[in-house]
Amino acid sequence: MELYGLIGNPVSGSLSPKVQNSVLNQMGGIYLPFEVSRKRLSDAVNGLRVLSHGFNVTLPYKEDVIKTLDALDGYAKDIMAVNTVKVDGELLIGYNTDVSALMALINGSVGSALIWGAGGAARAAALSLFRKGCTSFCIVNRSKTRANDFGNLLRSWGAEVSYNPCQFADVFVNATPMGMYADDGPLIKLYKRGKYGLTIDLAYRAGGTALQRASPNVIGGLDILVEQAAQSIKIWKGIEPERQLMKKAVLGD
Repeated sequence: MELYGLIGNPVSGSLSPKVQNSVLNQMGGIYLPFEVSRKRLSDAVNGLRVLSHGFNVTLPYKEDVIKTLDALDGYAKDIMAVNTVKVDGELLIGYNTDVSALMALINGSVGSALIWGAGGAARAAALSLFRKGCTSFCIVNRSKTRANDFGNLLRSWGAEVSYNPCQFADVFVNATPMGMYADDGPLIKLYKRGKYGLTIDLAYRAGGTALQRASPNVIGGLDILVEQAAQSIKIWKGIEPERQLMKKAVLGD
């Protein structure tokens, strides 16, 4: 049996095992979650290097995991954030399917975006929007240092950046755990003060998050989860899995 997995902290509420196992179990594989402390991250990765065929990476290790890998591919190299790792012989190669998943889900082009967050998920969202034509970004984040680092990356692409919450934008993005593991009250207040065409909420929970329920036009975390999981399986197995089957597994249908 081929082993695949998820490393992060926390992972107890993750739906990734349901999504991934709906496909991998049919192919002789099993996907397991591993809650890993920061000080044991390197040990966990090296264990999966030997035992697994590949694994996903979630909060808060999408950036930290890079130092344990042998190479980065494509979008992961562009934003220095990894959510998918392939075991290729003795090598660990990092990918970012968050970017490609969002690009597949966003219809048409966009010009401006407000992004709440400044970590690996925020950079993935920003790159997908930039590839869709977005050239103006507003960053909202508690850490000024991380916000500035994120802003500098966006400017290196040629984008305009501001750090004050904008009240009008084509896209409103939540790239934090708010609504999933943390209270999303501040997020909702900010959203309701402005006008935005599309909401992208990377968080997910049963019944949808408060932000998703408040947004008339939204790409929610479940759809993003299914798409990025499908693209992870394509990297590991070289096949296009059935998205509808994966979504049914999440919804319990």
